Amino acid sequence: MNKFESHFTMKIVKVSVSLFLIQNSYAVDSSKITTASFSENVFKSFTDLKAKVQSKNKESLLKGSVDFRHNQVVDNVGEVPGNSYFGSLDLKYDSLSDTGVYKAIDIRARMNDEEVLQYSIKEALYELKYSNSRVGFGRTNLEWSQIDNTWSLGKINNRINFDYFEMDREGLIGVFYDEKFSNGFDFGFFVSELYVPEMSQGMIIDQNKGTITCKTPWCDAPASSAEINGSTIPIYYKVEYPDISDVVFKTSTGIRLGYSMFNDRVYITGFGMVKPENEMSVTAEISTPASNNVINVVATPQFYYHTVYGANVELRPSEQLKLYSSAITSVPSTNPDGDEPLIEYTGIKPKKKKEEYIGFGAKYSNGDFKGHLGYIARVSEFDTENDILVNYPRWNQALTLALSKNLTRKVFVGLDIKYDMLTEDRLTVFKTDYMFGEDLIATFGVNVIGTNPDKESYWSKFENNDAAYTSLKYKF
Repeated sequence: MNKFESHFTMKIVKVSVSLFLIQNSYAVDSSKITTASFSENVFKSFTDLKAKVQSKNKESLLKGSVDFRHNQVVDNVGEVPGNSYFGSLDLKYDSLSDTGVYKAIDIRARMNDEEVLQYSIKEALYELKYSNSRVGFGRTNLEWSQIDNTWSLGKINNRINFDYFEMDREGLIGVFYDEKFSNGFDFGFFVSELYVPEMSQGMIIDQNKGTITCKTPWCDAPASSAEINGSTIPIYYKVEYPDISDVVFKTSTGIRLGYSMFNDRVYITGFGMVKPENEMSVTAEISTPASNNVINVVATPQFYYHTVYGANVELRPSEQLKLYSSAITSVPSTNPDGDEPLIEYTGIKPKKKKEEYIGFGAKYSNGDFKGHLGYIARVSEFDTENDILVNYPRWNQALTLALSKNLTRKVFVGLDIKYDMLTEDRLTVFKTDYMFGEDLIATFGVNVIGTNPDKESYWSKFENNDAAYTSLKYKF
């Protein structure tokens, strides 16, 4: 068993079980949903949506888009399950009919060529506004950490795991309060009794067959077999689902303090939070019968709290230029749920480590042109030789350069490059848009992941998820 455990520890521990709970209690029967029916229903709704957008209430707005994208314009690029093509629908509603009330909902949905429906409620908020304060209820993004947002660390807000090139976020659920004082100070707090973890949709769990497979390119399934003594041995998985009530009812609290000076040209903030980690963890109990012709793995989702704190400094030399520095620390609990282990560990369990990051950068925008130059460094220790039970960090010592410009009223180009100087991981995102009027946009783009074949890193398992794509988007 020692050989097997050392070979497959990383694979098993990294299994994302967010979808386990979703499939167990809120499953969508994707076998009855086809790409054709999805497209038909979307287009059938255009007339009604357009009418609502053009309603007499000019202070409320329903807008969105439908997008059809083909990812394999070039042969042998991105040939992984679910990466051939997809259709997506975005809907956003903002209500400002009452100046003291703000209501918003932001929803995304996507269906790929494997007929997997992915969805996300990015925001669902009811907010009361006053002269110097606001109180909100629902789901919204907390803009508390520049470095967490820029590098999609996922320590505060949840990440939308449709596409890691996009690095999009969805908010936390709870009560939000902010207040600003005339002396330059402001503060905010967040409190919640509901926990909704990040979802990794596309992981297919068949309890009868004992298999876990993936139908989306960013899903990370564990190994289906192992090599033991020169023989290939199949692995059978059983997932022990916790009760939904044991998952969703968890407490989160956070507070943010800020101070603005020199006519808002300098802004300093600090924050602290205690909340469940956005990603679930997994324990694995491993056993083999005497015949040694099969390996049984019992996977159990576990939920760890962590303390997150950090600070930001923003300088605005002009209206167009913003300079920032940012730091964030995540300190996980030793045991799941901040208490005793939920099971007796006799197999493989997650190993939690403190994470610390610092970063800085500059952002420039004059309307038609936007630029961002940023840097991140992981300053906490991470031993790739001995810490095999710890997830690899997404970024270690990395630079980002993002440029975008409207060349004409109809043509837009954008380039975003990220390079990790420690692991030599590279993410390159390029796209160009052409607008046919105000509603129809055609896009050509290239997304590329580069890794060092001699080093294992977070991005190594996704190195084939490239895309050379064309898309057609209709906005309404």
